[in-house]
Amino acid sequence: MEVDVLVIGGGSTGSSVAYHLCSEGAGKVMLVERSNIAWGQTGRSTAVVRLHYSTPEVAKMALESWRFLKDMEPRLGKPSGFRAVGFIILAGENELEGLRRNVEMQRSIGINTKLLEPEEVKQLIPQMNVDDLAGAAYEPESGYADPVTTAQSLAEAAKELGCVVKTNTEVRGFEVRDGRIELVKTTAGDFKVNQVVNATGVWTNVINGMLGIDLPVEVVKEDIVIWRRPSSLAGEHIVVGDLPLDYYMRPFGDTQTYMGSINPDLSRRAKTPDAFNIDGRITVDVFLRYGERVSRRIPAMKHAEAAGGWSGLYDVTPDWHPIIGRSAEIENLTHAVGMSGHGFKLAPAIGKLVADLILRDGKSDVVSPEFFSEERFKNGRLIGTSYPYGVSS
Repeated sequence: MEVDVLVIGGGSTGSSVAYHLCSEGAGKVMLVERSNIAWGQTGRSTAVVRLHYSTPEVAKMALESWRFLKDMEPRLGKPSGFRAVGFIILAGENELEGLRRNVEMQRSIGINTKLLEPEEVKQLIPQMNVDDLAGAAYEPESGYADPVTTAQSLAEAAKELGCVVKTNTEVRGFEVRDGRIELVKTTAGDFKVNQVVNATGVWTNVINGMLGIDLPVEVVKEDIVIWRRPSSLAGEHIVVGDLPLDYYMRPFGDTQTYMGSINPDLSRRAKTPDAFNIDGRITVDVFLRYGERVSRRIPAMKHAEAAGGWSGLYDVTPDWHPIIGRSAEIENLTHAVGMSGHGFKLAPAIGKLVADLILRDGKSDVVSPEFFSEERFKNGRLIGTSYPYGVSS
């Protein structure tokens, strides 16, 4: 079978890429997933949807993605599970200048966000301790979505447009000639290809290793805990990013909260997911550490009950931003990897960007193709951020 574009990876990124390629007339598109759609790291995402970023390029992508996710059902006839509960990012004195600069930039490109004084934060969230805060940024229309539903909706929409979706299909190798991939070998057969997209997330280095490519992408582990809130905190709450106390949280229904770290532990990094056990239980130490942080901010959370949790993985680059662009070594390979915790938030815009790069000879209206290029690391042009905290870029 001959394929115009073969997309490897059926998470939110790969599914979005497949959908946008099909919607823009890319010809015969195939999406290959080693398990089931969204069964990898997308299924372990907390799926926060926020627009607070430090560069106009990424903020514009977040805005485009937010618009897509909130309107996905009327647009595609399929849901994303988006809930506009609001998002607030809390800042201390050390982060206040960057916060103000970011809000000014975000407002200039059309993002609905505003600065809040600590007293205004208290009015918005009366249960919150604001004594150590210098300010906050509030996005009333942001929130969270359902990562599995979103990826499966995108894959199904791509399928309806003619995409061949092959699940439980693992890539086993490639045939490369004169710097081009000619054949992709899978457990479902071999496929002749014109273009290939690597959207495999934390398995990036496995695929690249088959091609002799070494990108600066590492895998790190992140623990998520689930709290059952006390009755005094019942109901859906705002999504919170707390820079001073290094955590974020989002509601799960009216009684539970997901909580993770803004600055994941980088003391243990690896090239592939096999180095980590993500199926074990969350340890008591993690619950105690997270519980101490959140109850300092919201004292009533001292009465919350541990209700489970899970571990996930990030594919991280040195500047905590993705690598999206044509490979410097393989002519017909496009990277959409190194999401660094931003993959779900940016997935719709990433899908559009990749489709543009393939179908418009490396050009795009989404962002300059050089912005996310792998060449930035060789040239020392890292993407900047206002905060020294991993996924809060």
